[in-house]
Amino acid sequence: MKRLYLDFYNETENRRKRIIVNDPVEGLTAEQVQSAMQTLLDSKVLEGYAIDRAVIVETNSNEFFDLIQ
Repeated sequence: MKRLYLDFYNETENRRKRIIVNDPVEGLTAEQVQSAMQTLLDSKVLEGYAIDRAVIVETNSNEFFDLIQ
């Protein structure tokens, strides 16, 4: 499973916020992600915050068994 983490930082309050996007679109560029993050800030959804970082994390799981189905 892939997840896109959008991290924001509020220096005044020394706090962080993270928005998680499950299964992000393939082929996203850094510019597209940064633009989307800036749109969130411009719409005052995260007032007082600044863009910190964005990262795609991919995890794999190997199920050994599932006894209750």
